[in-house]
Amino acid sequence: MSRTPHQDGFVKESLSESQLATTLSQGSSTKKESINDVRTSYEQKTDANGIILIPQPSDDPADPLNWPLRKKIIIFACICLSGFAGQMSPNSNQLTFMLQVPNYVGRTSDDLLNSVAAGLAGWMAGPFIITPLAGAIGRPAVVLYSLIGTFACQIWAANMDGPDDFMPFLFSRLVCGMFGVIPAIMGVGFIMDMFFLHQRGKAFALFEVLIIFAVVGGGTLGGFIAETNPWTYVFWWTLGPIGGAIISVFLFVEDTTFDRTPGAIQRQLPTGYFANRMATFFIGTRTQPSGQRLATVKFRAISPIKIVFTPVTIMVGMYVFVALGLPIMQASTMAVYMMPPEVAGGYGLSSLRLAFFTMTAWLGMFAAQLYGYLFNDKIPLYVAKRKGGAWHPEYRLSNVILPGIILPIGLGIWGAGIEHHLDIVLLAFAGFLIWFSALLILPVCYNYIVECFTDNPVEAAVALNGYRISFGIMSVFVSTRWDEAVGVGWMWGMGAFFVVFVNIVMLFVIFKGHLVRQWSFSKSIAAAEDGERIVSSPAYGA
Repeated sequence: MSRTPHQDGFVKESLSESQLATTLSQGSSTKKESINDVRTSYEQKTDANGIILIPQPSDDPADPLNWPLRKKIIIFACICLSGFAGQMSPNSNQLTFMLQVPNYVGRTSDDLLNSVAAGLAGWMAGPFIITPLAGAIGRPAVVLYSLIGTFACQIWAANMDGPDDFMPFLFSRLVCGMFGVIPAIMGVGFIMDMFFLHQRGKAFALFEVLIIFAVVGGGTLGGFIAETNPWTYVFWWTLGPIGGAIISVFLFVEDTTFDRTPGAIQRQLPTGYFANRMATFFIGTRTQPSGQRLATVKFRAISPIKIVFTPVTIMVGMYVFVALGLPIMQASTMAVYMMPPEVAGGYGLSSLRLAFFTMTAWLGMFAAQLYGYLFNDKIPLYVAKRKGGAWHPEYRLSNVILPGIILPIGLGIWGAGIEHHLDIVLLAFAGFLIWFSALLILPVCYNYIVECFTDNPVEAAVALNGYRISFGIMSVFVSTRWDEAVGVGWMWGMGAFFVVFVNIVMLFVIFKGHLVRQWSFSKSIAAAEDGERIVSSPAYGA
Protein backbone atom coordinates (compact mmCIF):
# COMPACT_ATOMS: atom_id res chain seq x y z
CA MET A 1 0.00 0.00 0.00
CA SER A 2 1.40 3.37 -0.99
CA ARG A 3 0.70 6.55 0.98
CA THR A 4 1.05 10.06 -0.41
CA PRO A 5 0.36 13.47 1.14
CA HIS A 6 -2.81 15.22 0.05
CA GLN A 7 -3.26 18.95 -0.38
CA ASP A 8 -5.99 19.07 2.28
CA GLY A 9 -3.70 17.71 4.98
CA PHE A 10 -5.06 14.18 4.76
CA VAL A 11 -3.12 11.20 3.45
CA LYS A 12 -4.14 9.32 0.34
CA GLU A 13 -3.69 5.57 0.25
CA SER A 14 -3.67 3.42 -2.88
CA LEU A 15 -4.43 -0.27 -2.53
CA SER A 16 -2.76 -2.95 -4.60
CA GLU A 17 -4.92 -5.27 -6.68
CA SER A 18 -4.51 -8.08 -4.14
CA GLN A 19 -5.50 -5.77 -1.29
CA LEU A 20 -8.47 -4.55 -3.30
CA ALA A 21 -9.56 -8.13 -3.88
CA THR A 22 -9.27 -8.84 -0.17
CA THR A 23 -11.34 -5.77 0.67
CA LEU A 24 -14.08 -6.72 -1.78
CA SER A 25 -14.03 -10.37 -0.69
CA GLN A 26 -15.19 -9.30 2.75
CA GLY A 27 -18.39 -8.28 1.07
CA SER A 28 -21.09 -5.71 1.65
CA SER A 29 -24.74 -6.38 2.27
CA THR A 30 -25.98 -3.77 -0.17
CA LYS A 31 -25.09 -2.45 -3.59
CA LYS A 32 -24.42 0.97 -2.12
CA GLU A 33 -21.80 -0.40 0.26
CA SER A 34 -20.12 -2.35 -2.55
CA ILE A 35 -19.86 0.78 -4.66
CA ASN A 36 -18.41 2.67 -1.72
CA ASP A 37 -15.84 -0.09 -1.15
CA VAL A 38 -14.72 0.07 -4.78
CA ARG A 39 -14.64 3.87 -4.82
CA THR A 40 -12.65 4.24 -1.61
CA SER A 41 -10.30 1.34 -2.15
CA TYR A 42 -8.24 2.86 -4.94
CA GLU A 43 -7.47 6.17 -3.30
CA GLN A 44 -8.40 6.72 0.32
CA LYS A 45 -7.72 9.66 2.60
CA THR A 46 -6.53 8.79 6.09
CA ASP A 47 -5.42 10.63 9.16
CA ALA A 48 -1.86 10.56 10.48
CA ASN A 49 -2.56 7.36 12.44
CA GLY A 50 -3.66 5.40 9.40
CA ILE A 51 -7.37 5.60 10.21
CA ILE A 52 -9.34 5.77 6.97
CA LEU A 53 -11.64 8.79 6.88
CA ILE A 54 -15.32 7.86 6.83
CA PRO A 55 -17.06 9.42 5.05
CA GLN A 56 -14.40 10.26 2.49
CA PRO A 57 -14.30 14.05 2.09
CA SER A 58 -14.69 15.59 -1.35
CA ASP A 59 -12.07 17.87 -2.88
CA ASP A 60 -14.37 20.87 -2.45
CA PRO A 61 -13.12 23.28 0.27
CA ALA A 62 -16.79 24.09 0.99
CA ASP A 63 -17.30 20.52 2.20
CA PRO A 64 -17.70 20.79 6.02
CA LEU A 65 -15.44 17.77 6.42
CA ASN A 66 -12.65 19.88 4.88
CA TRP A 67 -13.21 22.90 7.10
CA PRO A 68 -10.36 23.87 9.45
CA LEU A 69 -10.61 22.22 12.84
CA ARG A 70 -10.84 25.64 14.50
CA LYS A 71 -13.97 26.47 12.51
CA LYS A 72 -15.55 23.12 13.34
CA ILE A 73 -14.84 23.57 17.05
CA ILE A 74 -16.33 27.08 17.11
CA ILE A 75 -19.55 25.89 15.47
CA PHE A 76 -19.65 22.82 17.71
CA ALA A 77 -19.14 24.96 20.82
CA CYS A 78 -22.00 27.25 19.79
CA ILE A 79 -24.29 24.28 19.26
CA CYS A 80 -23.24 22.85 22.64
CA LEU A 81 -24.09 26.16 24.33
CA SER A 82 -27.43 26.24 22.51
CA GLY A 83 -28.25 22.69 23.56
CA PHE A 84 -27.31 23.43 27.17
CA ALA A 85 -29.27 26.70 27.37
CA GLY A 86 -32.31 25.23 25.66
CA GLN A 87 -32.38 21.99 27.61
CA MET A 88 -32.01 23.52 31.08
CA SER A 89 -34.85 26.01 30.63
CA PRO A 90 -38.02 23.88 30.65
CA ASN A 91 -37.17 22.30 34.02
CA SER A 92 -35.34 25.18 35.64
CA ASN A 93 -37.77 24.88 38.59
CA GLN A 94 -37.07 21.16 39.01
CA LEU A 95 -35.67 21.55 42.53
CA THR A 96 -37.72 24.56 43.56
CA PHE A 97 -41.29 23.74 42.51
CA MET A 98 -42.17 23.06 46.17
CA LEU A 99 -41.60 26.76 46.85
CA GLN A 100 -44.33 27.63 44.35
CA VAL A 101 -47.08 25.63 46.07
CA PRO A 102 -48.21 28.46 48.43
CA ASN A 103 -48.29 30.86 45.49
CA TYR A 104 -51.21 29.20 43.68
CA VAL A 105 -54.67 28.87 45.21
CA GLY A 106 -55.78 25.28 45.76
CA ARG A 107 -52.65 23.69 44.28
CA THR A 108 -50.59 20.87 45.81
CA SER A 109 -47.03 19.66 45.38
CA ASP A 110 -48.31 17.04 42.93
CA ASP A 111 -49.77 19.82 40.78
CA LEU A 112 -46.45 21.63 40.70
CA LEU A 113 -44.64 18.37 39.96
CA ASN A 114 -46.86 18.20 36.90
CA SER A 115 -45.23 21.40 35.69
CA VAL A 116 -41.97 19.46 35.50
CA ALA A 117 -43.82 16.73 33.60
CA ALA A 118 -45.18 19.35 31.20
CA GLY A 119 -41.63 20.36 30.30
CA LEU A 120 -40.77 16.70 29.69
CA ALA A 121 -43.84 16.33 27.47
CA GLY A 122 -42.67 19.29 25.44
CA TRP A 123 -39.23 17.70 25.12
CA MET A 124 -40.82 14.62 23.57
CA ALA A 125 -43.40 16.27 21.31
CA GLY A 126 -41.43 19.29 20.11
CA PRO A 127 -38.92 17.48 17.87
CA PHE A 128 -41.67 15.68 15.95
CA ILE A 129 -43.36 19.02 15.24
CA ILE A 130 -40.50 21.49 14.78
CA THR A 131 -37.48 19.65 13.36
CA PRO A 132 -39.10 18.95 9.95
CA LEU A 133 -38.94 22.71 9.33
CA ALA A 134 -35.20 22.29 8.82
CA GLY A 135 -36.07 20.92 5.40
CA ALA A 136 -37.40 24.36 4.46
CA ILE A 137 -35.24 26.87 6.34
CA GLY A 138 -32.17 24.87 7.39
CA ARG A 139 -30.86 23.68 10.73
CA PRO A 140 -29.18 26.94 11.84
CA ALA A 141 -32.40 28.92 11.45
CA VAL A 142 -34.43 26.29 13.31
CA VAL A 143 -31.91 26.40 16.18
CA LEU A 144 -31.97 30.20 16.31
CA TYR A 145 -35.76 30.55 16.28
CA SER A 146 -36.22 27.77 18.84
CA LEU A 147 -33.86 29.62 21.20
CA ILE A 148 -35.86 32.80 20.71
CA GLY A 149 -39.03 30.85 21.54
CA THR A 150 -37.37 29.44 24.67
CA PHE A 151 -36.30 32.94 25.71
CA ALA A 152 -39.90 34.17 25.41
CA CYS A 153 -41.28 31.21 27.37
CA GLN A 154 -38.94 31.86 30.30
CA ILE A 155 -40.18 35.46 30.50
CA TRP A 156 -43.74 34.15 30.31
CA ALA A 157 -43.18 31.70 33.20
CA ALA A 158 -41.49 34.29 35.41
CA ASN A 159 -44.52 36.55 35.11
CA MET A 160 -47.03 33.83 36.03
CA ASP A 161 -46.83 34.54 39.76
CA GLY A 162 -50.46 35.40 40.47
CA PRO A 163 -52.69 33.11 42.59
CA ASP A 164 -54.71 32.04 39.52
CA ASP A 165 -51.80 31.78 37.08
CA PHE A 166 -51.06 28.08 37.51
CA MET A 167 -52.57 26.90 34.22
CA PRO A 168 -50.80 29.55 32.11
CA PHE A 169 -47.61 28.68 33.98
CA LEU A 170 -48.13 24.99 33.22
CA PHE A 171 -48.68 25.75 29.54
CA SER A 172 -45.52 27.88 29.46
CA ARG A 173 -43.53 24.83 30.60
CA LEU A 174 -45.03 22.70 27.83
CA VAL A 175 -44.23 25.21 25.10
CA CYS A 176 -40.79 25.88 26.56
CA GLY A 177 -40.04 22.17 26.41
CA MET A 178 -41.08 22.04 22.76
CA PHE A 179 -38.68 24.84 21.83
CA GLY A 180 -35.91 24.14 24.33
CA VAL A 181 -35.14 20.61 23.18
CA ILE A 182 -34.62 21.51 19.51
CA PRO A 183 -30.94 22.57 19.65
CA ALA A 184 -30.12 19.29 21.40
CA ILE A 185 -31.73 17.36 18.55
CA MET A 186 -30.32 19.47 15.74
CA GLY A 187 -26.83 19.22 17.19
CA VAL A 188 -26.67 15.59 16.10
CA GLY A 189 -26.87 16.70 12.48
CA PHE A 190 -24.00 19.15 12.91
CA ILE A 191 -21.84 16.41 14.45
CA MET A 192 -22.51 14.01 11.58
CA ASP A 193 -21.84 16.71 8.98
CA MET A 194 -18.54 18.01 10.38
CA PHE A 195 -16.80 15.04 12.00
CA PHE A 196 -15.47 11.75 10.69
CA LEU A 197 -16.60 8.42 12.07
CA HIS A 198 -13.53 8.03 14.28
CA GLN A 199 -14.17 11.47 15.84
CA ARG A 200 -17.89 11.16 16.52
CA GLY A 201 -17.58 9.23 19.78
CA LYS A 202 -15.77 12.15 21.39
CA ALA A 203 -18.20 14.67 19.91
CA PHE A 204 -21.28 12.74 21.07
CA ALA A 205 -19.77 12.27 24.54
CA LEU A 206 -19.14 15.99 24.95
CA PHE A 207 -22.47 17.03 23.45
CA GLU A 208 -24.91 14.55 25.01
CA VAL A 209 -23.35 14.71 28.47
CA LEU A 210 -23.59 18.50 28.35
CA ILE A 211 -27.25 18.21 27.35
CA ILE A 212 -28.10 15.99 30.31
CA PHE A 213 -25.92 18.12 32.57
CA ALA A 214 -28.31 20.94 31.66
CA VAL A 215 -31.21 18.85 32.97
CA VAL A 216 -29.60 18.48 36.40
CA GLY A 217 -27.35 21.55 36.44
CA GLY A 218 -30.13 23.96 35.53
CA GLY A 219 -32.19 22.81 38.48
CA THR A 220 -29.16 22.95 40.77
CA LEU A 221 -28.36 26.54 39.86
CA GLY A 222 -32.03 27.37 40.32
CA GLY A 223 -31.82 25.94 43.83
CA PHE A 224 -28.91 28.23 44.68
CA ILE A 225 -30.78 31.24 43.34
CA ALA A 226 -34.10 30.44 45.05
CA GLU A 227 -32.41 30.24 48.45
CA THR A 228 -32.07 34.03 48.66
CA ASN A 229 -34.43 35.25 45.91
CA PRO A 230 -38.07 34.85 44.87
CA TRP A 231 -38.82 31.65 42.96
CA THR A 232 -39.41 33.61 39.76
CA TYR A 233 -35.67 34.24 39.58
CA VAL A 234 -35.07 30.60 38.62
CA PHE A 235 -36.55 31.60 35.25
CA TRP A 236 -35.12 35.10 34.96
CA TRP A 237 -31.48 34.01 35.33
CA THR A 238 -31.72 31.63 32.36
CA LEU A 239 -32.20 34.56 29.99
CA GLY A 240 -28.44 35.20 30.14
CA PRO A 241 -27.33 31.79 28.81
CA ILE A 242 -30.17 31.68 26.29
CA GLY A 243 -29.35 35.18 25.07
CA GLY A 244 -25.67 34.25 24.79
CA ALA A 245 -26.61 31.18 22.77
CA ILE A 246 -28.79 33.26 20.43
CA ILE A 247 -25.94 35.69 19.78
CA SER A 248 -23.32 32.95 19.28
CA VAL A 249 -25.51 31.01 16.85
CA PHE A 250 -26.21 34.10 14.78
CA LEU A 251 -22.54 35.13 14.69
CA PHE A 252 -20.82 31.81 14.06
CA VAL A 253 -23.06 28.89 13.08
CA GLU A 254 -23.21 27.97 9.40
CA ASP A 255 -25.26 25.46 7.47
CA THR A 256 -23.31 22.19 7.34
CA THR A 257 -25.36 20.13 4.90
CA PHE A 258 -23.38 19.08 1.83
CA ASP A 259 -24.21 16.71 -1.01
CA ARG A 260 -21.17 14.56 -1.86
CA THR A 261 -22.90 12.79 -4.73
CA PRO A 262 -20.66 13.09 -7.83
CA GLY A 263 -21.89 15.92 -10.04
CA ALA A 264 -24.25 17.31 -7.40
CA ILE A 265 -25.05 21.02 -7.66
CA GLN A 266 -24.27 22.69 -4.33
CA ARG A 267 -26.38 25.53 -2.92
CA GLN A 268 -24.69 28.88 -3.31
CA LEU A 269 -24.67 31.22 -0.32
CA PRO A 270 -23.17 34.73 -0.24
CA THR A 271 -19.50 34.80 0.72
CA GLY A 272 -19.74 38.17 2.49
CA TYR A 273 -20.18 37.80 6.26
CA PHE A 274 -23.33 39.87 6.80
CA ALA A 275 -24.93 38.74 3.56
CA ASN A 276 -24.25 35.15 4.57
CA ARG A 277 -25.84 35.72 7.99
CA MET A 278 -28.95 37.17 6.39
CA ALA A 279 -29.23 34.29 3.92
CA THR A 280 -28.69 31.69 6.65
CA PHE A 281 -31.20 33.01 9.18
CA PHE A 282 -33.72 35.31 7.46
CA ILE A 283 -35.43 33.07 6.95
CA GLY A 284 -32.95 30.44 5.88
CA THR A 285 -34.61 29.08 2.76
CA ARG A 286 -31.50 29.76 0.67
CA THR A 287 -29.63 27.06 2.59
CA GLN A 288 -31.96 24.41 1.15
CA PRO A 289 -32.41 23.20 -2.45
CA SER A 290 -35.20 25.10 -4.18
CA GLY A 291 -38.20 23.21 -5.47
CA GLN A 292 -37.85 20.40 -2.93
CA ARG A 293 -38.65 22.11 0.36
CA LEU A 294 -42.21 20.91 0.83
CA ALA A 295 -41.32 17.34 -0.08
CA THR A 296 -38.33 17.46 2.26
CA VAL A 297 -40.45 18.75 5.14
CA LYS A 298 -42.95 15.93 4.61
CA PHE A 299 -40.17 13.35 4.46
CA ARG A 300 -38.57 14.66 7.65
CA ALA A 301 -41.94 14.63 9.40
CA ILE A 302 -42.60 10.99 8.50
CA SER A 303 -39.08 9.57 8.88
CA PRO A 304 -38.88 9.82 12.71
CA ILE A 305 -42.09 7.82 13.01
CA LYS A 306 -40.69 5.12 10.73
CA ILE A 307 -37.45 5.03 12.69
CA VAL A 308 -39.29 4.83 16.03
CA PHE A 309 -40.84 1.50 15.00
CA THR A 310 -37.75 0.02 13.36
CA PRO A 311 -36.66 -3.10 15.32
CA VAL A 312 -33.15 -1.86 16.05
CA THR A 313 -34.57 1.42 17.38
CA ILE A 314 -37.13 -0.42 19.48
CA MET A 315 -34.43 -2.54 21.12
CA VAL A 316 -31.99 0.29 21.76
CA GLY A 317 -34.92 2.57 22.63
CA MET A 318 -36.08 0.07 25.24
CA TYR A 319 -32.61 0.21 26.74
CA VAL A 320 -32.59 4.01 26.76
CA PHE A 321 -36.20 4.07 28.03
CA VAL A 322 -35.11 2.28 31.20
CA ALA A 323 -31.45 3.24 31.60
CA LEU A 324 -32.08 6.97 31.09
CA GLY A 325 -35.67 7.11 32.29
CA LEU A 326 -34.84 5.94 35.80
CA PRO A 327 -32.16 8.61 36.36
CA ILE A 328 -34.57 11.23 35.03
CA MET A 329 -37.16 9.95 37.52
CA GLN A 330 -34.54 10.17 40.27
CA ALA A 331 -33.82 13.80 39.41
CA SER A 332 -37.48 14.75 38.96
CA THR A 333 -38.62 13.26 42.28
CA MET A 334 -35.55 14.08 44.38
CA ALA A 335 -37.17 17.07 46.05
CA VAL A 336 -40.11 14.90 47.16
CA TYR A 337 -37.78 12.65 49.19
CA MET A 338 -35.12 15.10 50.30
CA MET A 339 -36.95 18.32 51.24
CA PRO A 340 -39.64 17.14 53.72
CA PRO A 341 -38.56 17.32 57.40
CA GLU A 342 -37.03 14.27 59.04
CA VAL A 343 -40.14 13.65 61.13
CA ALA A 344 -42.02 13.19 57.86
CA GLY A 345 -39.44 10.73 56.49
CA GLY A 346 -37.36 13.20 54.53
CA TYR A 347 -33.96 14.77 55.07
CA GLY A 348 -35.07 18.34 55.69
CA LEU A 349 -32.91 19.82 52.95
CA SER A 350 -33.44 23.42 51.95
CA SER A 351 -33.31 24.36 48.28
CA LEU A 352 -29.70 25.44 48.82
CA ARG A 353 -28.63 22.18 50.48
CA LEU A 354 -30.50 20.19 47.86
CA ALA A 355 -28.62 22.09 45.18
CA PHE A 356 -25.33 21.16 46.83
CA PHE A 357 -26.50 17.55 47.09
CA THR A 358 -27.13 17.32 43.35
CA MET A 359 -23.55 18.31 42.65
CA THR A 360 -22.61 14.66 43.20
CA ALA A 361 -24.54 14.04 39.99
CA TRP A 362 -22.45 16.80 38.41
CA LEU A 363 -19.31 14.89 39.35
CA GLY A 364 -20.75 11.74 37.82
CA MET A 365 -21.51 13.59 34.61
CA PHE A 366 -18.08 15.17 34.35
CA ALA A 367 -16.46 11.78 35.00
CA ALA A 368 -18.64 10.24 32.27
CA GLN A 369 -17.70 13.04 29.88
CA LEU A 370 -14.00 12.48 30.49
CA TYR A 371 -14.37 8.72 30.09
CA GLY A 372 -16.35 9.16 26.88
CA TYR A 373 -13.84 11.59 25.45
CA LEU A 374 -11.00 9.15 26.12
CA PHE A 375 -12.63 5.85 25.17
CA ASN A 376 -15.84 6.24 23.12
CA ASP A 377 -13.81 6.19 19.90
CA LYS A 378 -10.72 4.31 21.05
CA ILE A 379 -12.45 1.13 22.23
CA PRO A 380 -14.63 0.64 19.09
CA LEU A 381 -11.62 1.32 16.85
CA TYR A 382 -9.57 -1.17 18.83
CA VAL A 383 -12.32 -3.77 18.36
CA ALA A 384 -12.41 -2.99 14.62
CA LYS A 385 -8.65 -3.48 14.41
CA ARG A 386 -8.86 -6.80 16.26
CA LYS A 387 -11.64 -7.92 13.90
CA GLY A 388 -9.69 -7.20 10.72
CA GLY A 389 -10.11 -3.46 10.22
CA ALA A 390 -13.67 -3.34 8.87
CA TRP A 391 -16.20 -1.18 10.68
CA HIS A 392 -19.54 -2.33 12.08
CA PRO A 393 -21.78 0.09 14.04
CA GLU A 394 -22.24 -2.49 16.82
CA TYR A 395 -18.64 -1.90 17.88
CA ARG A 396 -19.91 1.36 19.41
CA LEU A 397 -21.98 -0.59 21.90
CA SER A 398 -18.96 -2.15 23.58
CA ASN A 399 -18.94 1.02 25.68
CA VAL A 400 -22.29 0.25 27.37
CA ILE A 401 -21.06 -2.90 29.14
CA LEU A 402 -19.42 -1.08 32.07
CA PRO A 403 -22.33 1.30 32.82
CA GLY A 404 -24.76 -1.58 32.41
CA ILE A 405 -23.11 -3.16 35.46
CA ILE A 406 -22.80 0.04 37.51
CA LEU A 407 -26.32 1.46 37.02
CA PRO A 408 -28.31 -1.29 38.82
CA ILE A 409 -25.91 -1.04 41.75
CA GLY A 410 -26.48 2.71 42.01
CA LEU A 411 -30.27 2.34 41.78
CA GLY A 412 -30.27 -0.35 44.46
CA ILE A 413 -28.22 1.78 46.85
CA TRP A 414 -30.49 4.78 46.21
CA GLY A 415 -33.66 2.81 46.93
CA ALA A 416 -32.28 1.17 50.06
CA GLY A 417 -30.92 4.48 51.29
CA ILE A 418 -34.25 6.27 50.92
CA GLU A 419 -36.27 3.42 52.46
CA HIS A 420 -34.03 2.93 55.50
CA HIS A 421 -33.11 6.61 55.81
CA LEU A 422 -29.41 5.86 55.49
CA ASP A 423 -26.67 8.45 55.65
CA ILE A 424 -26.99 11.17 53.05
CA VAL A 425 -23.37 10.56 51.98
CA LEU A 426 -24.37 7.08 50.81
CA LEU A 427 -27.21 8.60 48.80
CA ALA A 428 -24.78 11.06 47.27
CA PHE A 429 -22.55 8.15 46.24
CA ALA A 430 -25.57 6.42 44.70
CA GLY A 431 -26.39 9.58 42.77
CA PHE A 432 -22.84 9.65 41.44
CA LEU A 433 -23.07 6.03 40.25
CA ILE A 434 -26.49 6.58 38.67
CA TRP A 435 -25.48 9.60 36.64
CA PHE A 436 -21.99 8.37 35.78
CA SER A 437 -23.43 5.20 34.25
CA ALA A 438 -26.40 6.93 32.63
CA LEU A 439 -24.17 9.47 30.94
CA LEU A 440 -21.87 6.74 29.67
CA ILE A 441 -24.88 5.05 28.08
CA LEU A 442 -26.64 7.99 26.45
CA PRO A 443 -23.97 9.24 23.99
CA VAL A 444 -23.15 5.70 22.87
CA CYS A 445 -26.78 4.82 22.16
CA TYR A 446 -27.41 8.07 20.29
CA ASN A 447 -24.21 7.58 18.31
CA TYR A 448 -25.16 4.01 17.41
CA ILE A 449 -28.72 4.76 16.30
CA VAL A 450 -27.64 7.78 14.28
CA GLU A 451 -25.00 5.66 12.55
CA CYS A 452 -27.71 3.13 11.68
CA PHE A 453 -29.51 5.93 9.78
CA THR A 454 -26.64 8.07 8.52
CA ASP A 455 -28.76 9.75 5.85
CA ASN A 456 -31.29 10.89 8.48
CA PRO A 457 -29.32 11.70 11.64
CA VAL A 458 -31.68 14.31 13.06
CA GLU A 459 -34.71 12.13 12.48
CA ALA A 460 -32.96 9.22 14.23
CA ALA A 461 -32.23 11.50 17.19
CA VAL A 462 -35.90 12.55 17.29
CA ALA A 463 -36.95 8.90 17.45
CA LEU A 464 -34.56 7.97 20.24
CA ASN A 465 -35.41 11.15 22.16
CA GLY A 466 -38.99 9.90 22.35
CA TYR A 467 -37.86 6.76 24.14
CA ARG A 468 -35.52 8.72 26.41
CA ILE A 469 -38.17 11.14 27.62
CA SER A 470 -41.27 8.93 27.77
CA PHE A 471 -40.22 7.05 30.93
CA GLY A 472 -39.42 10.34 32.64
CA ILE A 473 -42.89 11.67 31.84
CA MET A 474 -44.58 8.47 32.92
CA SER A 475 -42.61 8.31 36.16
CA VAL A 476 -43.88 11.70 37.32
CA PHE A 477 -47.45 10.37 37.22
CA VAL A 478 -46.85 6.81 38.43
CA SER A 479 -43.99 7.19 40.92
CA THR A 480 -46.30 8.03 43.83
CA ARG A 481 -48.59 5.05 43.20
CA TRP A 482 -45.62 2.82 42.47
CA ASP A 483 -44.10 3.88 45.78
CA GLU A 484 -47.37 3.25 47.63
CA ALA A 485 -47.78 -0.18 46.03
CA VAL A 486 -44.36 -1.70 46.73
CA GLY A 487 -42.49 0.81 48.89
CA VAL A 488 -39.73 3.15 47.86
CA GLY A 489 -37.02 0.53 48.33
CA TRP A 490 -38.60 -1.99 46.02
CA MET A 491 -39.60 0.70 43.56
CA TRP A 492 -35.94 1.43 42.90
CA GLY A 493 -35.04 -2.23 43.34
CA MET A 494 -37.44 -3.12 40.55
CA GLY A 495 -35.80 -0.39 38.50
CA ALA A 496 -32.45 -2.11 39.02
CA PHE A 497 -33.89 -5.41 37.80
CA PHE A 498 -35.38 -3.65 34.78
CA VAL A 499 -31.87 -2.47 33.90
CA VAL A 500 -30.58 -6.04 34.16
CA PHE A 501 -33.32 -7.15 31.74
CA VAL A 502 -32.56 -4.47 29.14
CA ASN A 503 -28.86 -5.33 29.49
CA ILE A 504 -29.76 -8.73 28.06
CA VAL A 505 -31.57 -7.03 25.17
CA MET A 506 -28.52 -4.86 24.54
CA LEU A 507 -26.23 -7.89 24.50
CA PHE A 508 -28.41 -9.32 21.74
CA VAL A 509 -28.01 -6.10 19.75
CA ILE A 510 -24.24 -6.12 20.30
CA PHE A 511 -23.86 -9.62 18.88
CA LYS A 512 -26.74 -9.71 16.37
CA GLY A 513 -27.27 -6.06 15.52
CA HIS A 514 -26.15 -6.57 11.93
CA LEU A 515 -29.15 -8.87 11.49
CA VAL A 516 -31.55 -6.66 13.43
CA ARG A 517 -30.71 -3.70 11.20
CA GLN A 518 -31.81 -5.70 8.17
CA TRP A 519 -35.31 -5.98 9.61
CA SER A 520 -36.02 -2.32 8.89
CA PHE A 521 -39.54 -1.68 7.63
CA SER A 522 -38.30 1.06 5.30
CA LYS A 523 -35.15 0.40 3.29
CA SER A 524 -35.18 4.02 2.10
CA ILE A 525 -34.12 5.31 5.53
CA ALA A 526 -31.74 2.52 6.58
CA ALA A 527 -28.17 3.51 5.72
CA ALA A 528 -25.03 2.62 7.65
CA GLU A 529 -21.28 2.63 7.13
CA ASP A 530 -21.29 -1.09 7.82
CA GLY A 531 -18.40 -3.07 6.34
CA GLU A 532 -16.28 -0.09 5.34
CA ARG A 533 -12.61 -0.45 6.14
CA ILE A 534 -11.53 2.06 8.78
CA VAL A 535 -8.22 0.77 10.16
CA SER A 536 -5.50 0.41 7.54
CA SER A 537 -2.41 0.79 9.70
CA PRO A 538 -1.39 -2.21 11.81
CA ALA A 539 0.27 0.23 14.19
CA TYR A 540 -3.04 1.70 15.33
CA GLY A 541 -3.99 0.64 18.83
CA ALA A 542 -0.83 -1.42 19.22
